[in-house]
Amino acid sequence: MRRPLQLTLLTLSVACGEEASQQGAALTSETEASRTLEGDSRAPDSGESALIPPPRRRPILGVFGFTARSKIRFEAMPDSPHQLSATYAFPDRARWYIEPANAERGQRSVRYRSGPQAWELPPGSSEAMQYQGEQATQALLQLELRRAAMLWPHGVDWSDGADGALRRAELATGGHLSASGSTGDLPPTSFLSHLPDGSPFEELRDLEWTDGPFGPRPASWRLVSGGAVVWSESIEGLDTEVRFVDSHFLPPHLRALPSVGAADPILLVEVPARLRQRRALTAKTWEAALEEAGELIASIVPASSTASVDPNPVFELGPDGLPKSLLIRLISREESPPEGWELAHGESALSRLSPKGEMPTKASIQELMDAMPEGTSSGRARLRVTLSGGNVETSQLLLPLSPSALGD
Repeated sequence: MRRPLQLTLLTLSVACGEEASQQGAALTSETEASRTLEGDSRAPDSGESALIPPPRRRPILGVFGFTARSKIRFEAMPDSPHQLSATYAFPDRARWYIEPANAERGQRSVRYRSGPQAWELPPGSSEAMQYQGEQATQALLQLELRRAAMLWPHGVDWSDGADGALRRAELATGGHLSASGSTGDLPPTSFLSHLPDGSPFEELRDLEWTDGPFGPRPASWRLVSGGAVVWSESIEGLDTEVRFVDSHFLPPHLRALPSVGAADPILLVEVPARLRQRRALTAKTWEAALEEAGELIASIVPASSTASVDPNPVFELGPDGLPKSLLIRLISREESPPEGWELAHGESALSRLSPKGEMPTKASIQELMDAMPEGTSSGRARLRVTLSGGNVETSQLLLPLSPSALGD
């Protein structure tokens, strides 16, 4: 039987850094084999499979999803830490984003899942490859293994196990999961995925646990494949406020947006979680608002020497396109918001960037609203400006989006 292919996402990320060229040589060669086999698994002129929409969103314990942020150290590259952001929305939506800790632009690999389909976006590429056949089953097993561990014992139909396993769960996508090592009320110390023929595929081993929103949640584990440790991982943060729309779980070339014939295109973007303060504005014009924003930002002194205030202001807009309030962003590595700051969760948004720094109008906001994906609702429009010498260099009009099913 052919040996199970190692996750393309992992091996591609190894190849991201220059320092990994020799340490990751074996993994890189395996990546090339994986990509060749993936190309051979479908007809050369068949194109993408017809897109199958995911089921309607449903919560687990009142939560619609989560984002877990991890630090990873590959066994092949102990001196090159990586970061992984894994977002899940229930059911059958997932996205992994992995990059070196000090990544440059384009040094990322992304895994997408929407319904029964999965894709991989390699570093430097703008078009993802869809997994087919055996590779699709393996990719979905990897996604489900992590989800099951993070939600234990919820979200999966666990039954009594056999052959030393505490629990077993059959997967509709093929294969099954098992959990073992638990005694009494203690959670498992190992989660294992199995291919449809019953053979072991990957294992999350030596789990340590901490408190989480669903009860105990993993704090760290080691990922094992083929009997060898691939990486050691510590889960550094867990956010259960998932506000990403369904397009977040599709690769970029499948995110269709209507064309409005403008020089500056409308794009669907992901705004990361950030620390911020909201300040009311007295200004009634853009000139006065920019001056007032500069004074407010300059007056803030971060409590920590490792934090800084973003000098570029973000304005919340009224329906007429004029500024109504100021959002000040704090750049900090702290997990918890300092006093006086709030954590704004990551979200999807429609974006239009103006290289000439044009100010928004009622009509430009309406154009973004007309481009909203089906099944989404919008928040208040925002404008982020980039300043140079006190003058507006570029401007970015943003329209936050949320899945309508969330009711927010």
